[in-house]
Amino acid sequence: MNRRVCSTIVRASIVVHWIAVAAAAQSPIDPPIRTIELFNGKDFDGLSIYFEDESVEAAEIWRVAEGVLQATGVGKGYLRTETPYADYRLHLEWRWPQGPGNSGVMLHVVNGDVLWPKGFECQLASGRAGDFASFVDARSKEEIVSRNPTGYSTGRLLQKGPSAERPLGEWNTLEVVAQGDTLVVWVNGQEVNRMTGVVPAAGMIALQAEGTPIDFRHVKLTPLPRAKDLHAPMPKELQ
Repeated sequence: MNRRVCSTIVRASIVVHWIAVAAAAQSPIDPPIRTIELFNGKDFDGLSIYFEDESVEAAEIWRVAEGVLQATGVGKGYLRTETPYADYRLHLEWRWPQGPGNSGVMLHVVNGDVLWPKGFECQLASGRAGDFASFVDARSKEEIVSRNPTGYSTGRLLQKGPSAERPLGEWNTLEVVAQGDTLVVWVNGQEVNRMTGVVPAAGMIALQAEGTPIDFRHVKLTPLPRAKDLHAPMPKELQ
């Protein structure tokens, strides 16, 4: 092999090497998306319990039996994740074991534990599953801003059309997609509500205990591709 050919090969190898380095620097690989079991079916690992009456023992409000998370109907409060989430698909199943009742799933919860924290409630109350309620100064484009005279919500957005719930005692499925500043809700496979321009757009997730027995199971979250490209290259004018 003559000197000119050898030199050409070396230069080509150097070019290929730096192209690979640049590509790796500009396109880092995100960790693989995996489903997260928010409730593991056995205990409260990864969850934090809050209830209004501090004299009540946690075991009086929440129980786990045969893979089912049971709110007993004693007291008011919630069971929330210890980790905040954004851009996800939330799946869970719920049923009313003893009759019609009231509960909900709190989304994008921020600013500490109080009975009605800043964030949004996806309503599970019998006949109203899929309604949205806003608390404190959480807000969206579509909500009807109004103080609830008998409660603490500051905004409402009712579900679309008739209830998609199954008969009392049967398991229902709730799906919530939170992506960017949008929340979309499905009940038993039917889209029932949608909000855009939501603030806050991330936070903890909580299952409510509101004085009525309710069962939950298969509570899991699947991260979605981020609404914001965290690997976007810096524009030249900012360099």
